[in-house]
Amino acid sequence: MPREHGAWGILLIPFATAVGIAGTWNLQVALLLISVMCFYVARTSFLKQDTTWTLFLLAGSAMCLAPLLGVWRLWWLAALGAAAAPLAFRKTGRGVAAQLIAVAGLTLTAPAAWYAATGNLDRHAWLLWGLNFLYFAGGAFYVRMHVAAAVQRKPFETVAEKIRWGATSLAFYGGLALCVVGLAMAHLIPWLATLAFAPVVVRAAIGVGRLSSTLRIKRLGWTEVAHSVMFAVLLVLAERWA
Repeated sequence: MPREHGAWGILLIPFATAVGIAGTWNLQVALLLISVMCFYVARTSFLKQDTTWTLFLLAGSAMCLAPLLGVWRLWWLAALGAAAAPLAFRKTGRGVAAQLIAVAGLTLTAPAAWYAATGNLDRHAWLLWGLNFLYFAGGAFYVRMHVAAAVQRKPFETVAEKIRWGATSLAFYGGLALCVVGLAMAHLIPWLATLAFAPVVVRAAIGVGRLSSTLRIKRLGWTEVAHSVMFAVLLVLAERWA
């Protein structure tokens, strides 16, 4: 099984937001979910050079995908899979660009799930992709900030020093807040949807204030899970009530 536990959330929460907002659970969605999970676990087998499990899991993924293409004619799923495959079957680098590319690939489950649920690959599908990408990209910056602070092994002496260390994360979340408000002002998303991002924007500011050279990785991980679930629930409720 994949050891990159945070990636499970980046893979499945966008899927859940799309299905929740569409309000549809059907055979197409179920088959796509199984296909996506088989494909993702196959990635780990491939990186471990376990050919047998890689082929077995890829065969399972293809078997679930086949009726989506052949029976329901959801041809764009093949294009989305072709875009994700080169990103999946390589080891994710530790650089910012590599991690953002990985987030972009994993969150493709949002438009894929919307397409399977509704039969349409429309602006709603790509908007969901964008919102999920922005959310999880912010999480990547936030976690990197805490890991880098722990690696330096030097206590922070002033608030100014913490702000300098967290400048990238703060800048990203500031831009994120402006972007989301801009989408709401353009009537592309309901104003209620901005609340889905409010907890993590506040968390970013508090997190910088609490920066420490001691990393509690499990607590950080579970906190990220809780925030991700909260984001999904708030986004679905906002879109459903709009």
